Amino acid sequence: MLCVDFGTSFSKAFATIDNGDDRPELIDLPIGEGSGSARLVTPSELIIDAGQIFFGGRARQRLDETQQAADRLIDSIKQYVTLNQDVSVLGTARLDQIQDPTQALSQRDILVLYLGYLMYVAERALVTAGQTINAQRRFAHPAWPENTRQRNEDEMRRMMAEAVVLARSVKDGFEGGLSVIDARELLDKLKSLAADSLPLNLIREPVREATAAGAGALLSTAEGHREKYLIVDIGAGTTDVAGFHCVNNPNWDRSRVWEISGAAKARNMAGNVLDNAFQKFVLGKSSLTEGSEEYRQAGLAVRRSRRLLKEQLFREGSVIVLLPTDETVPVDLDEFLEYGPVVSFTNAIVAMVAEAADLVQGNDVSSIRLVATGGGATLPVITKIAEHGVDVGGRHIGFELSDAIAEGVRETNPDLVEAYSQIAVALGGALPNLPEQRANVRGAINAPPPRVIQTTYR
Repeated sequence: MLCVDFGTSFSKAFATIDNGDDRPELIDLPIGEGSGSARLVTPSELIIDAGQIFFGGRARQRLDETQQAADRLIDSIKQYVTLNQDVSVLGTARLDQIQDPTQALSQRDILVLYLGYLMYVAERALVTAGQTINAQRRFAHPAWPENTRQRNEDEMRRMMAEAVVLARSVKDGFEGGLSVIDARELLDKLKSLAADSLPLNLIREPVREATAAGAGALLSTAEGHREKYLIVDIGAGTTDVAGFHCVNNPNWDRSRVWEISGAAKARNMAGNVLDNAFQKFVLGKSSLTEGSEEYRQAGLAVRRSRRLLKEQLFREGSVIVLLPTDETVPVDLDEFLEYGPVVSFTNAIVAMVAEAADLVQGNDVSSIRLVATGGGATLPVITKIAEHGVDVGGRHIGFELSDAIAEGVRETNPDLVEAYSQIAVALGGALPNLPEQRANVRGAINAPPPRVIQTTYR
């Protein structure tokens, strides 16, 4: 089973082999370049330049080599399929001319092209690992509203199947630049194919990102226990939360997990909000006059490196930003956390968690296990929620911060521990048994025990 996590900044892939127990064999797929966690991710980017299309790391490399404006890079592909979006209409949505000078490609075309690249690097990694390219596969998606969920899932399954065909048709063409003319011809042929001509048999049921992110941690519930979990997945572009009840009955062959589907929430707000806030904060502290050419050039310079600078700020507690004017702007973490847009972001995350936790808690008073994943797993807002809990509906709900890493991974795959928060969605989505989705706890009791009349005492 292969699962692809199509992320806002980076995409990931992971595979497992079902051994018939709670410990499937894990197969990490190095779809990126470099060492460490970088080998497990590939940038969710492409660029159209001089009639050619460049993907992943080569897209960023092309942008830097040609010294073009950052707006030329198509680096928000996932936003086409995120919250409140009807994926079926993307075939009529054109890109901005600065991103597609040819005006030959729609947003759907860009999605299929990038997914084709993602399928290519994932299948190449499968072959390197000695596995078949014809693995069953799932895709992770944000928590779409119920009125568009089924339509979006059907359209994404079609695009995933087209991407498989594209990956095996273009092959090494993804390594260099793919001609826009060739891409247009291939895409037109794909759209003309009937559904039964596509490898839809390879595309399994999709999985919500937060569900997949927490799937590994959920299965670590101790024998004889019932635990409540809340998953908070803060990525680069979206924040997803999901709630679960996990039961490990020693009389069952496996632990069972039920998702409280009403607790699933998602917002188009995550690391990108902090990136924008960081840029505005730095420029606001500088001596530059807003609207001047120096201000504009400084903004472009900070935008290129704001994500790395922001990560350094949260990691080390301070950072010094060098502007093109040779001015240095020191940024302290405490003052950044007090910045208005950052305070609003923190409050919005707390409100999301509180709303979901209220549904997960029910009438119980015990604490909820909080599992944080994604690039924002270590943000101060997570620590704040874990330490202080949340107040909702006139009651206080406490949390116990739990490890997101799936049981056994530390022992069997220690090299995955450092990168786990980034690959949690892909790894969890590749697990053989995903959580069942139920509207509420009572709805999850589908095999109640028999009722027997007995004496009340002996």
